[in-house]
Parts: sequence; C-alpha cells; structure tokens
Amino acid sequence: KLKVERDKVEKYSQKLYKIRKLKINYINQVKEFENEKTEKHKVLTSNEKEAKAELERLREEELKFQKVLSNVSVELENLSRAEVQAERNYHVLTSQKPSFLWFQKIFNKSKVEHYFKKLNSVNEHLNDLTQQKTTLTNDYRQLEKHLAKNAVNKEYTQKQMMERKSTYERWVNAKNNDLGKMKKEIDAFEKNKSQNEIKEIDFSLSYEELQKSNPWFTKEFRILQSELFISALKVRKQFLNENVRNLKAARIIWNKQSNYIAKENGHEIISEAWQWINFAVPVISTTFASFGRMFKNLKENSIGNLFIDEAGQALPQASVGAIFRSKKVMVVGDPSQIRPVLNLDPNVLTLIGRHYNVDEKFVSANASTQTIVDDTSQYGFQKNEDEWIGIPLWVHRRSNYPMFTISNEISYDGLMVQGKNEDEVQGRSEWLHCVGKANDKYVKEQAELLKKQITERIQANTDLADDIYVISPFRNVAYQIARVLDEITFTKRKEGKPINVGTVHTFQGKEAKIVYFVLGTDSNSCGAAKWAVSEPNIMNVAATRAKEEFYIIGDKKLYASLGSDVANKTISIINDYNNACNRLRK
Repeated sequence: KLKVERDKVEKYSQKLYKIRKLKINYINQVKEFENEKTEKHKVLTSNEKEAKAELERLREEELKFQKVLSNVSVELENLSRAEVQAERNYHVLTSQKPSFLWFQKIFNKSKVEHYFKKLNSVNEHLNDLTQQKTTLTNDYRQLEKHLAKNAVNKEYTQKQMMERKSTYERWVNAKNNDLGKMKKEIDAFEKNKSQNEIKEIDFSLSYEELQKSNPWFTKEFRILQSELFISALKVRKQFLNENVRNLKAARIIWNKQSNYIAKENGHEIISEAWQWINFAVPVISTTFASFGRMFKNLKENSIGNLFIDEAGQALPQASVGAIFRSKKVMVVGDPSQIRPVLNLDPNVLTLIGRHYNVDEKFVSANASTQTIVDDTSQYGFQKNEDEWIGIPLWVHRRSNYPMFTISNEISYDGLMVQGKNEDEVQGRSEWLHCVGKANDKYVKEQAELLKKQITERIQANTDLADDIYVISPFRNVAYQIARVLDEITFTKRKEGKPINVGTVHTFQGKEAKIVYFVLGTDSNSCGAAKWAVSEPNIMNVAATRAKEEFYIIGDKKLYASLGSDVANKTISIINDYNNACNRLRK
C-alpha cells in the first residue's frame, strides 16, 4: 500500500515537473511565436507591397504594349491597303507599256524614258511599302512576345504572392495548433490538480510559510509509513528470535576479531558478523576517534548507511575511513557554527596538500567534512561567491527571540525562519556589563556575578538547576567558573569533567532553557576578545544553545569598541528587543 502511495506521489511529481517545464516552454514559445510572427508578417507585408508594385508596373507596361500594338496594327492595315493600291498601279502601268518599244526607243525616245521612269518609281514605292510592312510585322511579333512574357511575369508574381501568404498562414496555423496542444495539456493537468490530495510545493506562499510547509506527504501516507515500520520491526524481532544462535555467534566473532582475521576468509567472517549485529542494532553510534578501532577489519562498502552529525566540526581526514567503508552517506552539519579543531599548524597542512597535489578545499584550516560534501551536492544555495550550501534547512525551532534574531542576522543573512508559534517565541536576553582585571582571560568579578545570578534563580525555582548551561569561548574561563560554581554545588560532572559548564566547542549540538555566556577578558587582553567575536561562529553557537533565555556577561564597552560586526549587532539586537518589550509592557 505504501509503495502504491509513494509511486503515485512520484508519478505525480514527475508529471508536475514535466508540466512546469512545459509551462516555461509554452510561455517562451508564445513570446517567440509572437516575435517571429511579427517579423514574418513584416516580411510578408513588404513582399506583398513589392509584388503589388511589380504587378502595377507590369499592368502599365501591358497597357503601353497594347497601345503600341494597336498603333502598329493600324499602320499595318494602312500599309496593306497602300501596298494593294501600289500593286494595282504597277499592273495598270505595266498594261500601258508602249507598243513597238524598240521602235519607240528610236523615234520617240522621250516617251519611252518617261514610261520607264514612272515604272521604276511605282516599283520602288511598292518595294518600300513591302519593306515597311515586313519591319512593322516584325515589330508586331516582338510586341506580342513582350505581351506574352508580361502575362507570364504577372501570373508568376501573383502566384508567388499567394504562395508566400499561404505559407505564412500554414505556419501560423501549425504554431497555433502546437501551442493549443500544449495549453490543452497544461489546462487538463491544472483541472485534475485541484482534485488531487497530494500537497505539492506551493510557490505562491510567503517565504516563511513555504519554508515551514511539508509538501508531498499526506496524513494517510504517514500512517501507512508508521504501520509499515511497526510491521517491519515485528518481522525483524521474529527473525532474530528464530536465529538467536547466529546472533550469539556473530557477537563472539565480533568481540574476538583477532582470532578470525588471520583465517583465509577472515574478512568475510567478520563482515557477516557485523551484518548480524547491525541487523539486531540498526543504529550504532561512535566517534571518528574510535571508528578506526571498531571497524578496522571491515572493507570498502561494508556499512549500509553512514550518518555524520555535526559535520561542520569534523576534519575531512577524520571521516575518510568511515566514508570509504559505507555505501550511502548522509552528512548533517552547519559550517556557520564551530569549525573543526585543527591540531596541525595550517602552514604544515598546506605543505602536505602541495606535496600530495591535493586541492586546498580538501586540505585547509577551513575545510570540514560538511564543506566538502556541500561542494558535491547537486541541490543547494549559493550563500556567496565562494560558498555553496547543500540543501539548507532554514526553519529554526529551538531558540526564542532575540536569540533567534542574533543567530539569523550574524550568520544566515536573515534567511532563517522561526518555526515556533507566535505565542511561544518571546524569550529573555541581556548583556550584563561587568568589568575587572583578567588573569589568562578569566575575570573574577564576572564569575561572582554569574554565581549570584544562578544562586538567585535556583533559590526562586530549584527545578532550574538542570536547565542552565554556562558557556565561555575560553578554556581557562570555563575551568575557573566551574570551580567557582562548585561552591554552590551547581557544577555537574561526569567522569570528572563538567557537563553543564564548558567552552562553546563542547556544547555544540546541546541545548538548555537558560544559557549564560561568559566572555572574560579585559582591556589588556583585547586580542583574545577580538578573536571571540571576529567570526560569527562562536556567538552563533552560544546564542542558539539557549531555548528561552540568553545572558552575556562581559565588558560591554570593551566589546563595543572592538569594531566587530558580531559584537555590535548582538548588542544592538538585544537592546532593540528589550526596548520593544518595555514599550509593550507599558
């Protein structure tokens, strides 16, 4: 049932993705079509204008040819009549030829000469008329050819004009048809979409609501998911119950790996023992420091799933062994919180990177497992030119205001969203100004103020003893404060180490209702003070350990004078918040 539901959602999401691409394509094609149609219509109009001008020219040329042809035709008729008359005159003249021409040539020479002169004149006139008729006939034929060619040109121009118009109309119709099909598919999806129970991502929501939304999953899906999980646990329990001997054998092998590793198939035996143990205990927690000892005999891809938490604090080289042995890896962390603690000098690390030709993003003081995995993530957020965040989760559900605001402003460019309800987000915060002479950054007066604050809080409500953390950027300050708070039996220890008093680095990933952040330092230890607020990471972690109340104890004037954006923004946010709360109370 769950698979059917999941496949349905998957199929719908793929269809949605296709429709979104189709919508973008449709909008682009409509714009492109309109632009292309405008251009093609301009060309068509221009061609039609040219064609009409050409047809008008051919029409005028035709009329001119017809007029000339008509004139030539009249001239030919006149010439034909004149030729007939000339031929008649010639025959009449030849019929008047003098008799006894030889005799007349001797005795009446002038008469004969006059006759021949007249005969030659008539003959020449006849020949001239014949020549003119031949020339005009040729001209007539040429004009007829021109007229025929003119008619062909007219027909071709008209045909070309009609073909261009027809081609344009066919193109417009084809495009409209294609766009109509796309629109029909989009409309059909939108119609069915309103009847769909699947909650897809709604980009019309405000940024805050969009970040808090839970798309794709219905209540029924979650119920089925839970039922399947419970059923799977039952199957697993039954299977383990029926194979308890194998599980015991696996435990023995795992605990005595040295006895088996030397065997021919030692790695396979230990790997199978691990699979049984991991089947019985699906989630096994460890640190990178002990991972090498625990899994030294496992080969590549032996572990199904590796989850690395607080990966922003993990050195890349520390996680290599675990990643190498795992099929799938999920890395969770925040580069804006505490960075990895590097035991080597950064310059030595740079030399190692150069020697092995390893890029600085893998081997540097700022590199962490999180930054490297972020860099490979297909999905994410470009925080700035040099930083790519893989799949950021912006909804914050731990800290009330103003701790949320401090963190959001100094580390996340205001992109975080408050996940709590409006009626439960008002917290308390104050910068408790306290000065004194520092000894290795520890200020006795600040410790005494802290002891007084905690004493009063616990006297008023004894249950608060378990809800208070004391944090400092500096190890010596944390150590000395833990000793001072021993006087009021506040400091709790586990295996000799304080668990409710410590440095910021030791408290990442933890939370408490109330947090006191003791800065220490004085005007003679400005360098240490600057380090504490040079980057937002330390203040970000300290502020977000507190769920409801956050108090800073330190020389407020000193930190305000350092020119630190982190310190100045924190002071400003706390002041603005308290002023707003005071106005509301009034």
